[in-house]
Amino acid sequence: MNGSILIAAALVCCASGFVLNSMYAKKYGEAAVQWKQFALQVICIGGALTQFPGDKLSLQFLFWLIASVVFCAAGLWMCRQHARRQQVGAGDTVVAMAAQAILPVGAAVLILLAAGMIAFGFLWDH
Repeated sequence: MNGSILIAAALVCCASGFVLNSMYAKKYGEAAVQWKQFALQVICIGGALTQFPGDKLSLQFLFWLIASVVFCAAGLWMCRQHARRQQVGAGDTVVAMAAQAILPVGAAVLILLAAGMIAFGFLWDH
């Protein structure tokens, strides 16, 4: 995948996730995203991206991939439960769950890109 496409996709995921979350927060007074699950999702997605398979699948990649799926499912479930407690309509529940699903993906990619630019920029200069 072209690097600019990856950056654009990550930015779109982050921006749309933040917009959906802020729309929900304005309407109901609390953020839709469950931040503890968000952090776990970012860590696991980042781990999976760092172990992305080349010629064959590794056990580390499978571990991070399974952990990503588990924490994404847990985050979506917690987000849905949070929306139910607030007695949110079905459409706004979908908005909340969409923010919970797409925001960590974009954040993980952008964090890895920023870390790589900082690390390789620092190493390049010295």
